[in-house]
Amino acid sequence: MVLSREKILDTAYEVLATYGLADLSMRRLAQELHVAPGALYYHVKNKQQLLILLADYILARAPKSMSEEAEANPEAIRASMIRRGDTLFSLLYPIRECPEVVRLSLTLHPRELKPVVAMAHEFQALGLGHAEALRRARLLTHIALSLVEEYQTLPLISPQEAVASGDVPLIENAFNRYRQDLLSAIDSMMVVQEPYTQDA
Repeated sequence: MVLSREKILDTAYEVLATYGLADLSMRRLAQELHVAPGALYYHVKNKQQLLILLADYILARAPKSMSEEAEANPEAIRASMIRRGDTLFSLLYPIRECPEVVRLSLTLHPRELKPVVAMAHEFQALGLGHAEALRRARLLTHIALSLVEEYQTLPLISPQEAVASGDVPLIENAFNRYRQDLLSAIDSMMVVQEPYTQDA
């Protein structure tokens, strides 16, 4: 087998989905790929870089619309942010700890995540300064990730809270509650007033 970065990331995603983040080590990857651990470092210099690349890999599975910018009017921008949030939930909710992987990349390299950049441009179109627009895009993404984590964890710690009345499927209930929370965050973030219209 010819080892490549793509093959490493495919395998890393499988390990994350099957065993969780705690088992996603360079040694475990080497075992799964049937290579010596040293062979990985030609393609990925350390675990931190692996997780950053894995975050990009995860987000790349989303439709291109997640990184597209809306027309420069509040209604279109709000709809775009809602769609982006819906896509993020669909992408991350099925696999525990996916939000944590994306959060690492968001913390270290927010300007390299295409959905964050697109959202920052949308905030600028609302009249925010460049720095504040990026800050709100980053914060809104952190909020969305935290909400996904919350609704992933809720069935484990409080099963009665995770199930809605009637026969609503667990994932549908989680999505509905996530969306209500995210809408509140989006509407709060879209408020534009001084001094945030100017760069510091």
